[in-house]
Amino acid sequence: MNWATFFRSFVYAARGISWVVQTQQNMRVHVAAAVTTMAMAAWFRLGGWELAWVVTAVFLVLSAEAFNSAIEAAIDRIGPERHPLAGAAKDAAAGAVLILAIHAVIAGIFVFGPRILQ
Repeated sequence: MNWATFFRSFVYAARGISWVVQTQQNMRVHVAAAVTTMAMAAWFRLGGWELAWVVTAVFLVLSAEAFNSAIEAAIDRIGPERHPLAGAAKDAAAGAVLILAIHAVIAGIFVFGPRILQ
């Protein structure tokens, strides 16, 4: 195993995360929601399965947004002309983010809802 190559892959990953946060407005919205959600988890002292659900939902949404941005960038790199398959790929990737964001909201309602209503 080449350790330099291994550690360099983390640099590339960090550069990718930085690019997504710096260039994609939706990622910044998701990061703000993630920070708020994790602050609420700390405030309500979540533990066990509830914390696991919240953390999983947060990271799934952030990961999906990163994948969505990568797919959009790759398609945009191919060329500026519109193509139905390019549009379908972009729409499907955005749809995946929406599905996971809805999941995160539902998980948040189940975990935080009873605490907020008390």
